[in-house]
Amino acid sequence: MCEGGVGAHCNILVTQPRRISAVSVAGRVASEMGPALRPCVGYQVRLESRPPEASGGSLLFLTVGVLLRKLQSNPWLRGVSHVLVDEVHERDVNTDVLLALLRRALTCNPELRVVLMSASGDTQRLASYFDECPVVHIPGFMHPVRQRYLEEVLREMRRPVEKANTQEKDDPTPDLDLVADVIDHIHTHGEPGAVLCFLPGWQDIKAVQQKLEEKRAFQMGSQLILPLHSSMSVADQQVVFKRPPEGQRKIVLATNIAETSITIDDIVHVVDLGTQKEQSYDPRTKVSCLDTVWISRSNVIQRRGRAGRCQPGHAYHLFPRKQLDAMTTFPIPEILRTPLESLVVQAKIHSPQSKAVDFLSQVMDSPEQGAVREAVRTLQDIGVLDISECLTPLGERVACMSCDPRLGKLLVLSSLFHCVLPMLSVAACLTRDPFHNSLQNRSTVNKSKEALSGTSYSDYLVFSRAVQGWRELQDRHRRQEYLDSHSLSAASLRFIHGLTQQFSENLAEAELVTHPAECLRPSSLLNQHSNQEELLKAVLLAGFYPSLIQVKRGVVSKGGRFRPNDLCYRTQTGPVLLHRSSVNRAERKLPSRWLTFFSAVKSNGSVFIRDSSAVHPLALLLLTDCNLIERAYGDQVEVTMPGRSLIRWELSAQSWELLWALRTSLQAMLHRNLRPLTSDCSVEESSTQDGQLISLLVDLLNSTEPDANTADSDTE
Repeated sequence: MCEGGVGAHCNILVTQPRRISAVSVAGRVASEMGPALRPCVGYQVRLESRPPEASGGSLLFLTVGVLLRKLQSNPWLRGVSHVLVDEVHERDVNTDVLLALLRRALTCNPELRVVLMSASGDTQRLASYFDECPVVHIPGFMHPVRQRYLEEVLREMRRPVEKANTQEKDDPTPDLDLVADVIDHIHTHGEPGAVLCFLPGWQDIKAVQQKLEEKRAFQMGSQLILPLHSSMSVADQQVVFKRPPEGQRKIVLATNIAETSITIDDIVHVVDLGTQKEQSYDPRTKVSCLDTVWISRSNVIQRRGRAGRCQPGHAYHLFPRKQLDAMTTFPIPEILRTPLESLVVQAKIHSPQSKAVDFLSQVMDSPEQGAVREAVRTLQDIGVLDISECLTPLGERVACMSCDPRLGKLLVLSSLFHCVLPMLSVAACLTRDPFHNSLQNRSTVNKSKEALSGTSYSDYLVFSRAVQGWRELQDRHRRQEYLDSHSLSAASLRFIHGLTQQFSENLAEAELVTHPAECLRPSSLLNQHSNQEELLKAVLLAGFYPSLIQVKRGVVSKGGRFRPNDLCYRTQTGPVLLHRSSVNRAERKLPSRWLTFFSAVKSNGSVFIRDSSAVHPLALLLLTDCNLIERAYGDQVEVTMPGRSLIRWELSAQSWELLWALRTSLQAMLHRNLRPLTSDCSVEESSTQDGQLISLLVDLLNSTEPDANTADSDTE
């Protein structure tokens, strides 16, 4: 188009699967375009944006998630000349949705041009999906890479080769000692050049880093070890592209974030375990599993290619050659193994008149209809969708939030109950852990959490207090002391702060706050009740309900012994365990028979709850938007929840009448604030009424003690 003299008419969007690749590729392209055209290039990723400076003709690199949000307001991409979708073979959920929306946009915008790019994808399927579009093969130059599989690696290191032959084919558990030894072997005997090591997850990265730092080469100063993970800030990620000082070998320990799109130009050696962390999800039990699994053969090719991008290289595949044949050709699309609630909300944004099942049947690998219907039921349970599968007034606000729907609901409720700042921190910390977690400092982190928790019995208030303490300290040295004493990560807290700003903007977009800055100001009306511990826990319950744990005393051990003083935990779908990182794990006495939680994870056959929070029984009665069943017995009333026979209250008729009036008033307040104000109620009147109602709720929660006995009885 530039050669044709119409370059100024170009408005090109290029998607990248990750923030690091969008930023680094934009920088590389801007550099190659030279001073005259450099202002035409920009990038836009989550929490960071540098748009093109030029008005006529532009090239914007962005993540898929950012483009999906642009499509909400511009579904046909009017004004966009080209969309290039890079690394389309990765098949994450966002990319699959983007492809469906681009296919739809092409039917309504004949001026739009879409280019799908992949070095190892299933090009024929993609071409078929886009009405048998042309496939263009562009030959690229790759330097030769010498491959070694586990047998050759062990032989080269003079280790017994039997290990390779006896390794269980179905066991992808990483041998981290071997990884460290192989890197040390490369450092001692290999050619000069940087090492890129692919590891499944953050814990593996930190473990290998520690093992390498204990070796002589690192202690002599001849190694520069750099972790690379998607949870790191863009600035911290960019460090891996810099050349090391003279006399040092750079060693990058990365997840599959380094597999595609980015080029670290001094990489000569690639160490590949052949594994990655992969999430699977059971929609029936609503339990996720994060397992270490074998990658596909296309992933192996991508990883190997990292060693031959800029010079000849070496690939050390730390799995037997026969394992390569057992691997799948391509990875399983994420849409087939992940929770679908966020995806259904996206479907309702982009196609509000369609049923979720119908919209998702248009994606390349559509999920099972039963899983989609289960996600719809979950969204109906939390009030985001109505019985007709349309977004409710609450759902319309939640759809503005760039987070999980339940976290979105939590943020919406926090604005209505005037406790925004703590919930912003909670939502951000559930996206990114603020603590320095590792196998080595687990006990230190747990002690820090206990100190922050006090008597709150809430992991979520621990998150809020950790962020608040960091935010209040402006002096750099005092901040560092605070981080060290509480085992907190400065990089994580900076990222969390960015998320809280983004969520604040989402609340303004949802017209729940007038200005994002008000959310972050402790003295604002939006934070009037941010120090009310019981109210915060009540709002957490309202946001996460129906995710509820029943606490009972008395446990039967695996050996058959009954331990009467131990606590056991159960959700609607079965028994669960509290994770060792939870502040409630070590408690032998909880202030309530109920805990609320955000998510459950299955590991080694058991279901674990990582984070939980104690629930005041009155909060359960007053702030759950579900039907209640009441039965009168003389001057007493028994109140139960349908489908939850384990939850019941026994109250005097007079107490129930007062609580029922408060419950209905609170529900009316929420419904009123989620709809446009009626003409017969002024903003001032509504605000005054709401303030009085919330103050009454706060006083009630603070003046009544939850049952602290955690006894066998289910009656409150």
